[in-house]
Parts: sequence; C-alpha cells; structure tokens
Amino acid sequence: MKATAHTKNLTLTALFCALVYIATWIYIPAPVVGNVNLGDAAILLAAWTLGGPWAAIAAALGATLADLSAGFVLYAPATFLIKAAMVGTALLALRFTAKLPAWLSSVLSAVAAEAVMILGYFLYEFFVLGILFQFEGYTVAAVANIAFNAIQATAAAVIAVPLRPLLKKLR
Repeated sequence: MKATAHTKNLTLTALFCALVYIATWIYIPAPVVGNVNLGDAAILLAAWTLGGPWAAIAAALGATLADLSAGFVLYAPATFLIKAAMVGTALLALRFTAKLPAWLSSVLSAVAAEAVMILGYFLYEFFVLGILFQFEGYTVAAVANIAFNAIQATAAAVIAVPLRPLLKKLR
C-alpha cells in the first residue's frame, strides 16, 4: 500500500510535533523567568524538512504543549504564535537566500527565525506580562531574558544547521 503525500505530511508533522515537545519540555530554568531549551533546533529542522503550514503546526503545537505541561501557562499564547512565526521566517529567509551556498542559507535562515523568537518573547514579557502584573519584575525579566534567549537561539542554530544536509538526504 502506497502512502499518499497527505498521509506522509501528517505523519511527519506528528513526529516533528513530538520532537519539538520533547526538546522543549527538557529545559534549564532561566534565573529570572522562562527557560532555555533545545526545542528551537527541532523547529528549524521541521521548517526545513516539512515546510509551510505542516511545520508551523508541529512547531506551534509541540512547543505550546510543552509549555503547558511544564507549568509555563502564561507563555503558552506567545509560544504558539512565536514558534509558528519562526517557521514562516525561516522559510522566507531560505527563499531569499536560495542562490547562496546551502550552509550559508541555513545559517541565515536560522538567524532570522531566532531573531523572531528573541524579539517575540521580549515584547511579550515586556508589554503583555509587564502590564498584566503591573510591571512586577517582568520588565526587568524581559531585558534579562534576551541573553538567555540568545543562548537558546545559538544552541539551536549550532545543532540544526549541520543536521539539515543529513535530513535532505533522507528525503
């Protein structure tokens, strides 16, 4: 029996959703609020492997479910939107850098996607959480977390970029 393209995409989406969940759920707490995890590496790989809405679904659901199950309920709405936006940004960057060497295109794609993550969480912590909690430390946390989000972003790129050619071969 031959699998249809839809069945293949659905299966890979579920697998990447689980991979994003696991890589996000295993985390190191940040000293202020939030955490550092390797979920973004799985998100980048999902974007580069699945593309489009399939990767966005895997990224958004996997990371949001991890936040909910790890007790980061306040971050769940932001995570859902930011992780889906990361996929879109990674794919858009790939399109604009298609004529560059593959490794450079991957690096630029990862940097663009991770910039969305860093900026997205900063804006969420500063404005949304800061206003909800009347600036009770969340404005300070938003600035402090930039460094921890940058560490997470760097780790994701260092892991995902070398794995991209391997995943391309598996197709």
